[in-house]
Amino acid sequence: MHWPAHGANPHALYKRCGLTPPAEYIDFSVNTNPYRLPPSAWPNSEEWIRWASEYPDLEAEALVALIARQEGIERGQVLMTNGAAEAIYLLAALFAGRRVGVLEPTFSEYRRACLAYGCEVTAFMAAEERGFSYDIEKAATWAAGRDIVFLCHPNNPTGTAVPEHELRSFIDAADQAGAYVVVDEAFYPFWRGGFTAVRWLDRHPRLIVLRSLTKIHHLAGVRLGYVVANEEIVAALKTRQPPWSASQVAQQLAIRFLQMEPFVERTKERLAAERKRVFRMLPTERYDVSPSVVNFYLLRPRSGRTEALLFHLLKKGIVPRHTMNFPGLDGRYVRLAVKTQNENDRLLEALMGWDG
Repeated sequence: MHWPAHGANPHALYKRCGLTPPAEYIDFSVNTNPYRLPPSAWPNSEEWIRWASEYPDLEAEALVALIARQEGIERGQVLMTNGAAEAIYLLAALFAGRRVGVLEPTFSEYRRACLAYGCEVTAFMAAEERGFSYDIEKAATWAAGRDIVFLCHPNNPTGTAVPEHELRSFIDAADQAGAYVVVDEAFYPFWRGGFTAVRWLDRHPRLIVLRSLTKIHHLAGVRLGYVVANEEIVAALKTRQPPWSASQVAQQLAIRFLQMEPFVERTKERLAAERKRVFRMLPTERYDVSPSVVNFYLLRPRSGRTEALLFHLLKKGIVPRHTMNFPGLDGRYVRLAVKTQNENDRLLEALMGWDG
């Protein structure tokens, strides 16, 4: 079966599985924020019309200035992109034909983008039996033989994070060996009590951090992300970027929503509480979950086939994310989002009702 490459496409998944979508379903394959900003926070109709009719600021100067101020970095260290996906492809273009390492299982676009640009891609696998953790010393030795290494942190699809001292050690070792390290922090805003690699930029000229502005504010249709790196890397990426990558609508929404810090903090607290509740209520004798720190996690049955569980959930109106195209997972898990309490209760009911 040819499985859909990404989540957030329930009709494609139902079609591939030969099932008719129920009248109502909940899409647990989407890992954007389940809590939306109130209507009062959104622009009025006149603002929408004006933004849609204007060319965007080519350099996104106001947005770049805001991000630089919030992160405590220079404006020249920030490049706005059309979602984090454009940033990944710009990096693949910059390192075309080079030796690329990917810490897996992880987001498939790192490998896909780099292969498209003729790179030699190799993987370092997390230890599934140890909660998808990495042997950092071995990983650092492996990274020394690469030109650039991609690490999603917290990781998609496992939701796991590397201890701060281990990540710092890994970046130190890679930098000393002359390897660039890309830390994709698309889900960092969901991580309660987390840390960011941005704080290490001044000491590590080969460190590159990616962010997404669409996940936490539920703006998947807007497509906006950014790169944080030293100014030479940002300048090199900019020469490969099409003009007007960040639309006027995207820029203006980001300027508005990035300043709503209490909303982000409330989201972190609510999702952390819901994740803990869901894990507590799951029958541990029947299911294993990854030790996630964010708004999604991996789940597999201890008995029975995961594919059978996936079909069961689809029939119950629960849409999981398959893991067929994640190297190292190969369909043995499903990825599930942490959503609102009512939605999570629907999921728990479906999981408890599966006889495997």
